[in-house]
Amino acid sequence: MKVVALISGGKDSCYNVMQCIAAGHEVVALANLKPYNETEIDSYMYQSVGHEAIEFMATAMDLPLFRKEITGSSTNLNINYSPTKNDEVEDLFELLQKVKLELSVEAVSVGAILSDYQRSRVENVCSRLNLVALAYLWRRDQSELLQEMIKSEIDAIIVKVAALGLDPSRHLGRSLRLVEPHLLAMHEKYGLNVCGEGGEYETLVLDCPLYSSRIVIEESEVILHSNDLIAPVGFLKLNNLKLETKLPQISLSDRLSSITIKDSDRYITDCGEDSIEINCEDTPDTSYNIQDIREFRHEYFGYEFTCSKSKDGWLWIGGLCGNSSDCEHALKEALEKLKSCLTANGHRLEDVVSVVMFISSMSKFVELNRLYVEVLKHVNPPSRACVEVPLPKDCPVILEVLSWSNLGSEVKGDMYLERCTMHVQSISHWAPANIGPYSQAVRIGDIIHVAGQIGLVPGSMHIVQGGIASQCQVAIRHIGRIINAIDNNVNLRHVVQATCYVNNKDLIDIARKFWEAKTNSAIVNYVVVTTLPKNALVEWHVWAHRYNSSFEFEETGKCINICSVSIYRRCNYETNVSAIVSHVDSPLDLKLELSIELYTDVFNYILRKLQSGLEDLETSICNLKIFYNVQKEIVIKDIIDVLNELRENNSIVYVLVPAVDLYSEHTLLSISGVRLP
Repeated sequence: MKVVALISGGKDSCYNVMQCIAAGHEVVALANLKPYNETEIDSYMYQSVGHEAIEFMATAMDLPLFRKEITGSSTNLNINYSPTKNDEVEDLFELLQKVKLELSVEAVSVGAILSDYQRSRVENVCSRLNLVALAYLWRRDQSELLQEMIKSEIDAIIVKVAALGLDPSRHLGRSLRLVEPHLLAMHEKYGLNVCGEGGEYETLVLDCPLYSSRIVIEESEVILHSNDLIAPVGFLKLNNLKLETKLPQISLSDRLSSITIKDSDRYITDCGEDSIEINCEDTPDTSYNIQDIREFRHEYFGYEFTCSKSKDGWLWIGGLCGNSSDCEHALKEALEKLKSCLTANGHRLEDVVSVVMFISSMSKFVELNRLYVEVLKHVNPPSRACVEVPLPKDCPVILEVLSWSNLGSEVKGDMYLERCTMHVQSISHWAPANIGPYSQAVRIGDIIHVAGQIGLVPGSMHIVQGGIASQCQVAIRHIGRIINAIDNNVNLRHVVQATCYVNNKDLIDIARKFWEAKTNSAIVNYVVVTTLPKNALVEWHVWAHRYNSSFEFEETGKCINICSVSIYRRCNYETNVSAIVSHVDSPLDLKLELSIELYTDVFNYILRKLQSGLEDLETSICNLKIFYNVQKEIVIKDIIDVLNELRENNSIVYVLVPAVDLYSEHTLLSISGVRLP
């Protein structure tokens, strides 16, 4: 892509430009917002100190420079920014709009590391201008990142300090390379951000491989903002600068070739402490195809969607589908049903937390996604997972939706829940960007719902090379990073329940080994589907809980007639939340149809275990995601009749999903159940 780089003069914006080039993008221009009064100003968004050097940087990089004065202020301080008159963000919009009118640019380089405030505002501007944000430094380990910058021959000096442990008289004008040990020490002692991302210090890049000439400061002075005894604030005013040609004169590509900058793939393959070694000698051929699964497609089983609402504001909707063999018409109808159901229960589209899309053909994904975006197009959309399964011809789309509405004044004390959304749209090396219709994760109170994760290389958004082993490792790492980003006290071990989708039964054991190498605290349902997004081999869809350590584990089961029912249960009695994964197995040679009485006993048993020992049974929701093996003799209508009868006395929401295969060759049904208060 052709990129315009936002530069402040500091190390972060310069190093992100180098990252863009390493990722194969072409940087065609620089853009900068300068202080209106030509002096240092306070801004939540922009670095103004060192502004005197910006034109020298553009000359040194031999790139056109677009500049605009900052006329607005920090008017809109909300986390979720919307266009606001006289806000400084609108200065950025006008600047990039001008660039786009004059040059054919597709993306914006931004050096954000940790600030959601800055990132979300740049993403807002990019979205309005149909540009992609490239933020390759996002959520990098700051100690590692600073060392990487220095090794990449970025010669920067400190031009502003504003933190405990930094002194204007000692540190202004000092080389970052020399100050690095002190920054690391202050991080250990006071928690200082090593890269200065908390505003502790700002830098000016005097030289780097992007420059054909070096910036020389001939005259400067220290301006003391605050002479605070604990954390004095001061900056360096640059009175006289010049460029000094570097010899020998060599091209940009030759200058960059002399240093090591990782490309997008290297940030995945160099896993460091995240790496796992699993013996995958028996990894199946990834070209394996299940025999024409379409012969197993059942006739349309024609059941109405189910929904139920809890006292805590949860609304679960299962089995939303359209009565059409055309995928697009079916999704339109399903979305209309969704809107009607939300309205009838006092919810809005903005309240939706999570959506699972089961579709009959991944080849229709682009068209379906376009329709989806037209409806769920608000800021901070829900998380989402999407897989292809062998649906009946007359039911090409099924949706499962979880929504939550803040009950406001109706809720008191401990029952109050808070909503937090992680929707990162910038391309980075952190985790896959979600540009547009869905968020990486949504947290409601203590519960975190994560979007389905596959083995994408974040920097390129392509599937990682290396087959199932690499895809498992990368997808699991994405889950851990996303959960930790939405709550830094939470990690992969807080996952309560997961569904692992694979496109080949022989991959299940490998996926299980990788998951259990990282955590065994979750109960996992393994399901074989026909196709996953981008032809991935594996996709994980999980939810986590802040207090997973308080969840108890139970493994139980019983024989019911000719079937065995096994149950893996996680339960938190204090919060009245529970989850199960249940397998209903029968002998391999079973040919007889199972009776309605047997199904009744099976689902009564599963519901009892899901709610065992919990309170508020009348106002809670039990959601059942029932995967059935299309290669087995199963009468879906009988299951529907049994579930609908149980709904007369229980708040049950269910969705029936056909699967190519399940965990065991004996498994007829594999059920993921969740109980919310």
